[in-house]
Amino acid sequence: MNRKELTEIRNHFNPEAKYFTMERVLTAFVDTQRCVRGVCIRDASRIPSPESRILYETMKKVLNVNLGKQSTELPFREHAYSDDGAQTRLSELLKSELKQEDVVLDFLGRLASDMDSDAPYAVLAAYCTYAPPKKNKMDEADAEFSDQVFRYVVAALCPVAKTEGSLVYNKSDDEILRQENPNAVISKLPADGFFFPVFSDRATDVHHVLYYTKTPNSPNEKLVDSFLECDVETTVEEDRADMKQVLDSLLGDDLTYETVTTVNEKLNEIVAKNKTDDAPTEVTGRILRRMLSEAGVPEEKLINTEKVFSETVDTSLKPERLVQPKTVIKTPEIIVNVKNEARNKVRLDKINGRHCMVIELDDAVIEVNGYDLKVPGVSEPEQNVPRQQ
Repeated sequence: MNRKELTEIRNHFNPEAKYFTMERVLTAFVDTQRCVRGVCIRDASRIPSPESRILYETMKKVLNVNLGKQSTELPFREHAYSDDGAQTRLSELLKSELKQEDVVLDFLGRLASDMDSDAPYAVLAAYCTYAPPKKNKMDEADAEFSDQVFRYVVAALCPVAKTEGSLVYNKSDDEILRQENPNAVISKLPADGFFFPVFSDRATDVHHVLYYTKTPNSPNEKLVDSFLECDVETTVEEDRADMKQVLDSLLGDDLTYETVTTVNEKLNEIVAKNKTDDAPTEVTGRILRRMLSEAGVPEEKLINTEKVFSETVDTSLKPERLVQPKTVIKTPEIIVNVKNEARNKVRLDKINGRHCMVIELDDAVIEVNGYDLKVPGVSEPEQNVPRQQ
């Protein structure tokens, strides 16, 4: 499933969407002892609007289009297809359409057991259908429905916490009082979640599951490995560390500011292309060599690029995990944040024997702690003085 397909599902995850229907909603609470409580299955159409809106908003966050970072499509391991495997269990849940209580309770029981969480959490899940419209040659939706209806389950796992007493305005008594809230509050931001099956080539793919995490650098390994029976991917930090190791091994002290920022620019171009490409590009040794060459690195430095890459990285790296939203320059005392489009206004140099970072300014006035300051040494523009006759 690529970003374009996931975006299509996300855009139609709306009670007003023409081709989409949320059929049933499951809510449950799992306490610190891994006991499942408060199980409730309802027809989505009968849920009051204010509550329904929150459920839609929360579960929609699992359909995060930031593929490769917060959302990852994972293949099931072989055991997942066995009688008690994860793929079989999720397929049964999908087939039940959340109508069979025994299937739902089995799903929740296995989730509570395999998650091994020390903190309580809420499970918000829904069975949904989407009838993808046919596309014409211009990749535009026709009015006709497709012959195939895409059926799926989306689940959000939300942290639960008790709130401390707070001051509230009591309208009836016309005064401010301290009020205790004895109930646990469910976060609208899921910590983790999943979407099954995935929507590949605009059709059902039961061999993969989409895993969502709020924290790409600390995925829920128990959920992925034990409950979903998929291999845990490396974190964003680990992938960036691998890329750093490759560049350090290849270039060492010859790694320059220009090389680092140009590679980041090339990664940005790939990420932008991947948003609409049916076959997203991943970074391989060959692609890295091309990027470094375009960054001006001499060919003799690039001879071993693919060898060093393969020795450091298992297969490939996702550009979405490597790209940096801005250029950050650090010294022990100074941190400078540079927008990527302004990267060429910064250069590293040696001036009068001192190592320097030079920043070109478009204006003679800069802002420091909210104050507008004129750059020293800038003379006033010459005034147009009339010539004496």
